[in-house]
Amino acid sequence: MCGIHFIIAKKNTSHPVQAVLHRMMKVSAYRGPDATQTLHWSGHQQQIFLGSQRLKITDLDDRANQPMISADDRYALLYNGALYNYSELRNQLLTRGETFTTQSDTEVVLKMLVWQGEAALAQLEGMFALALYDRKKEKILLARDPFGIKPLYYAENEHFFIASSSSQSIFASGLISTQLDTSQIDHYFCFRYPQKGHTLYQGICALPEGTHLTFVPSSTIQQHAFTTNSKEANNVTRDEAEVQNRVEDLLKDSVLRHLTADVFSGLFLSGGVDSTLLLALMKEVGVPPVPTFSIVNDAQEKHFGTEDYRYAQQAAQQFGSYHREVPLTLSLFEEHFEKFVQQLDQPIGDSGAMMTYLLSQEAQQYVKVVLSGAGADELFGGYNRHQAYYQYLKHYSLFKWLAKPSKTLSSVLPTGYSNLLRKPFRLFKKFAQSLSDDPPTTFLQFVTLSGLKDCPSSISEYHFRPEKDFIEEHLSFALQHDQQHYLIEDVLQMSDTSSMAHSLELRVPYLDAPLAHYVQSLPAVFRLKHGRKWILRNLLDQYGGKPFTRRAKEGFGLPFGHWLKEKRSTIIRQHLEDHQLPIYEFISFNKVDRLLTAHQRGYQDHSAELWSVMLLSAWLSNQNF
Repeated sequence: MCGIHFIIAKKNTSHPVQAVLHRMMKVSAYRGPDATQTLHWSGHQQQIFLGSQRLKITDLDDRANQPMISADDRYALLYNGALYNYSELRNQLLTRGETFTTQSDTEVVLKMLVWQGEAALAQLEGMFALALYDRKKEKILLARDPFGIKPLYYAENEHFFIASSSSQSIFASGLISTQLDTSQIDHYFCFRYPQKGHTLYQGICALPEGTHLTFVPSSTIQQHAFTTNSKEANNVTRDEAEVQNRVEDLLKDSVLRHLTADVFSGLFLSGGVDSTLLLALMKEVGVPPVPTFSIVNDAQEKHFGTEDYRYAQQAAQQFGSYHREVPLTLSLFEEHFEKFVQQLDQPIGDSGAMMTYLLSQEAQQYVKVVLSGAGADELFGGYNRHQAYYQYLKHYSLFKWLAKPSKTLSSVLPTGYSNLLRKPFRLFKKFAQSLSDDPPTTFLQFVTLSGLKDCPSSISEYHFRPEKDFIEEHLSFALQHDQQHYLIEDVLQMSDTSSMAHSLELRVPYLDAPLAHYVQSLPAVFRLKHGRKWILRNLLDQYGGKPFTRRAKEGFGLPFGHWLKEKRSTIIRQHLEDHQLPIYEFISFNKVDRLLTAHQRGYQDHSAELWSVMLLSAWLSNQNF
């Protein structure tokens, strides 16, 4: 795992680019504290500067450091990621007569790209963002894995082309004139993140997942999509027992592949289905007990937080792990919030990002790699909105008729104060307020925040095919939309940023290419026919996991709603309650103040909206536009 940085000076320049490169690397030094190296090459038409910050995970020898240069001195590779099929690819290369000087996956990636060019990307099973420079052709190739697990940003003007693991590093370079991209603010207020391919820095782009970009002198940037080759999508049965057995086999393989490292590994354990199943399978395949990590919030905050910690303790005891807990308090939040925001590459209005940050801070004391259950909900249909949307589609005529009275009823449900039914009331209110007679609009309202801005009412990339099955067509699109947007721009982005802030590599076994491709080939209705992610629930039941499969689905986030009501936080006052804050150039202070007052008086729960505002407020205050 690394931080990677790349600069092309297109013309002769007196600019101290080497010093700029070091400034970029300093901004994201936490991404790779184990080894730092730079490289400068002069071409006929341009100057090339490469910088790498390495977090040593596979092959700890310095010979595996980067930039890694090919034997003929033609190619240089910057690589941030983990390749889970590198042993198989290494064997392929050995049969061709290739020799190796390291045991690293980086060298395998380099030799595959030299051999096959861009076509090699389809064979890489893992998470990665990379930059390959061809000295002879003076050509740069950038690529990002098909699931978007690792980030990669780039920017260009008439003098420079820059790429980096960190948008903040590009901003700090000063080579690209940029300012706040105000066109992304409304999108953030609706979805909690910028649009795909964009950042809040004008002119700094995010390379989309499954995309490779090429750039040569005196030419325009070219982008092309790619995906990982897979045999699994062609071997699909609709027999439930066969599907369950195949998922189990693929998941066991994935767990073993994701635990392959030359350093210690652990697991983020919530006590939910996804992480508990990973722990159960580790025990099943003979992995020695690993450290597990979970957040513990105060019992008084359980109606605004979660009870994950109780189930995590039970799972650790039942399946055997060395369990570590992080007691979550308001004082801990206030102690670390400002530093968390400073290291937040792009704002994500999801309080789970700070939960991951605090967990990672604890975990890095014991391990350098941690596994996470991220991705399971999007693939297997695990969110409450997936089941709600499925029921809406199944009973479409009924819900069209119930839409108006449901909205009226839900508006009076008490969600703003602690009570046993607060969480069910919140779910029903979100469902009722989202209902419309148009399925795509209904789903879009499931995934957007309400109360901050007028959000889009249609999805431009959605085209319903009337000749297809009504339920399958709409439900399939909903799952794909979550995989292509929410998973990548929220869940994986915050997972990478929050874990790498503590030099911790976070891996996601549910997004292993063979497993993910197999599940994606299953009809959406099949994945939800027996309830949310029934396939994983059934598997966990087989390992004695009924206490975990029968618990209610809870979100992963701070008990921020409780802290808002207590009115004791100086951080909240600092970033929400001053009408002169930069954030109020983009949203009405009076609107936010009304939401805060309604929440504090217990009328309605507006914690999600208020967290998004506060997070962006703090992020903007840290910027030097």
